[in-house]
Amino acid sequence: MKKLSLLSILLITITSLYSTSIYAQNLDSYGDMKRPANIGVADFDNFKNSCFDIYFNSHKLDKNLQDIETNLTKYAADKDNIDFNSLREDIKSLNAIGKSSKELTAQLKTLDDKSESMAKNAKNIKPKTKAPKAVKNTNNAIKALNDAKSTLKTVGENQVTLLKQATELLGDN
Repeated sequence: MKKLSLLSILLITITSLYSTSIYAQNLDSYGDMKRPANIGVADFDNFKNSCFDIYFNSHKLDKNLQDIETNLTKYAADKDNIDFNSLREDIKSLNAIGKSSKELTAQLKTLDDKSESMAKNAKNIKPKTKAPKAVKNTNNAIKALNDAKSTLKTVGENQVTLLKQATELLGDN
């Protein structure tokens, strides 16, 4: 059972590495945030969807880290009975999470640089009837982006700490 859950974590992490935006676009909400509907203007819809993809994927990484942290706590509590194969899988997952986190952070930086101009241009969109929704969607996208920025910072810090703990538990095995 433990190997199955670790394998699941690893597969989810690897999947998020290669298909972050494909999977996330199928999500409508996570936590308090809900992906707004498209308004039919490609620049604004793409910006919004990209921001929410990063938001959803950053929280997926955080959840995966929490699962690994639970495993490491169990390993540390009973060092004489560590399943080293599972521990190695956790280490692989931690490395994949670190790589995914860096990729998402780079994507986030690009969107963050674009966010100010998107917010300014939203109120001037044509046709004017779409402007209120463009402003609202853009503001929600920026809110999701800021949350993702904070989450990815935490993920990055926790990944390093957990990788160090996992490596110490692995020792010479």
